[in-house]
Amino acid sequence: MKNLLFFGFIINCFCSYSQTFVDDVDRVEIVIIDYCVDDNGKRYDISINQEKSTYKNHGWQQGCLEHFKNGKLIYPMKMTGECWQSVYYFVNSKYQTYELPEEERVKCKAFHRGKFKYENLAYSKTIMKRRKKRQIEKGGLGGTQKYKIKWTDEHKYELETMKMSLKKDKHKEGNLIEVEIIEILNDKTYLYKAYIKNDDNTDVVFGLITKV
Repeated sequence: MKNLLFFGFIINCFCSYSQTFVDDVDRVEIVIIDYCVDDNGKRYDISINQEKSTYKNHGWQQGCLEHFKNGKLIYPMKMTGECWQSVYYFVNSKYQTYELPEEERVKCKAFHRGKFKYENLAYSKTIMKRRKKRQIEKGGLGGTQKYKIKWTDEHKYELETMKMSLKKDKHKEGNLIEVEIIEILNDKTYLYKAYIKNDDNTDVVFGLITKV
């Protein structure tokens, strides 16, 4: 009975591919679902990528898999003939209301420009180049993504989505993404949270970015 209640909960709380707060991770861990899309827009070969998934809780992994199988792709016909990955995020509960201390915010200037990478195995091949007014991400399953970047505070910036190279992501062009640095791990890596400002979906995504 407990297992049935558990899986019922996970399916209800994962209304989108964002985050779930838990207490058995240090910061952010992920579960990655591999899948392919056939010429009719139907998914197949759906499985958990154990090599890339860093959150090893078996119950939550199976809940993610079940949720994904019960869900639907937004634009399946723009994804045909290829294999993809979907990411579920698990975040330590303390970060729900966590903010970067004011005295540390000046350190964020080191992250305003440069070359960066995501500390997320789903995007391990993506390289981000950040200039004064532009941010360009290339590589991996995300293709090429171009943004305008505007720093609204030392530890906050806004990304305006200019161009997405993949057909399935074209609907994201014009999105305004609010990003806040909430923890500095060292002089190269920070923890951020982000959400889309001009969308009714208020889900927040957390992750780590490292300067390279």
